[in-house]
Amino acid sequence: MSIRGIDVSDYQPNINWQAVARDGIAFSFVKSTEGATFVAQSFARNWAAMKAAGIQRGAYHFFRPASSIQGQIDLFLKTVKLEAGDLPPVLDVETTGGLSVEQLCDRAAIWLEAVEKATLMRPIIYTYPGFWDNLGTKRFADYPLWIAHYTTAEEPWVPGGWKTWTFWQYSDTGSVSGVSGNVDTNIYESVREGAVSYKVADIQRELRIKGFYQGAMDGKFGATTTAALISFQKSQSLNPDGIASLKTWAALMRKSPKVVVPPPAPTPVPQPTPAPISGVRLTQVFSSYKASASQDTALIWLQSQVPTSVLGEFAQKWRATPLPQDSNLRLIDVGKFYRGLAQQDQALDWLQKQISPAIITEFAQKWRSQSIVTNSPIRLIDACKFYRAAPQQNQALDWLEGRISPAILSDFFRRWQDANRL
Repeated sequence: MSIRGIDVSDYQPNINWQAVARDGIAFSFVKSTEGATFVAQSFARNWAAMKAAGIQRGAYHFFRPASSIQGQIDLFLKTVKLEAGDLPPVLDVETTGGLSVEQLCDRAAIWLEAVEKATLMRPIIYTYPGFWDNLGTKRFADYPLWIAHYTTAEEPWVPGGWKTWTFWQYSDTGSVSGVSGNVDTNIYESVREGAVSYKVADIQRELRIKGFYQGAMDGKFGATTTAALISFQKSQSLNPDGIASLKTWAALMRKSPKVVVPPPAPTPVPQPTPAPISGVRLTQVFSSYKASASQDTALIWLQSQVPTSVLGEFAQKWRATPLPQDSNLRLIDVGKFYRGLAQQDQALDWLQKQISPAIITEFAQKWRSQSIVTNSPIRLIDACKFYRAAPQQNQALDWLEGRISPAILSDFFRRWQDANRL
């Protein structure tokens, strides 16, 4: 589930935060300070108004690497007073200030460590791919990443050794009620049971640090992770829904005195969803979709058996936006863009209920019989299409990278950057 947010500065004066909240914005970052002397004029007003409007708030410091580091630390901590529920502090890194990469990183590390110690929250790093890739460092990959990348792709470019992103600033031309003119727009993706990603691994790590989770750090959001997350949410008086929402994530980022965690009750055996006669669920089908010709043939057959009106309603549920009745999705496209999101799973479960068991059974036979194919080379283009940051996918990519010469990798990186500039 995507949670919408914005970020603002003095360039957006007189914001009506009540109107912003009514427009569905759940969080916002606001510029607080820059360098060792500058405090944003609008910060104090925005900081109080965001809280009053019920918007989860965060503050960012624009880093000036050549300025006094202690001065920058003191200015931020004097200006920003974080409270329970607030987002972690942000270090906005967009310029070298004429320093070397090593000098910049050393000075940024001082700010990050000092602010984390003072606020008991691990800071977020904000940057953009072109700048960070030019630095060529992986030094801060264990900090949460807020990445600015304006693209039509499904995911942003993640630089610098980070495995995933936490916040994505996807546009600087957004329009939101209560804000005059353009505004930066962002999303945070909640994760829940069934997800497999590095974001899940990060959640598992934080739960383990706090003593709530003893399971495998495998990035798989299963029943054990859900139970641990619910226990943590209850300890923080949060909604115990087992979903790593933004409020839950922010609470995980806050360090606290060690708590005594009661022994966990035996994990209840989850009641399986009654399986269709065929024993196949559409969510399972699309999670294993590889765009092979045989799979596409089975999906085309299934689509031909579903009434157009049903496909039209499914398209609305999948996209969560009102669409003309004839704006149907192809099931092949559903496979290409399936990410295991809660909204997607709900739409697929709804669709399955509209299809007769007999058709599901025949589809399962076609899917299974044609899924046994001879091994064939995989194209890197196809690998990119179906990349989901799963641990085994990253291991395979790391293995491949180790077998390609540095010269070829450098040439590939140059061509990739040239393509992104078009």
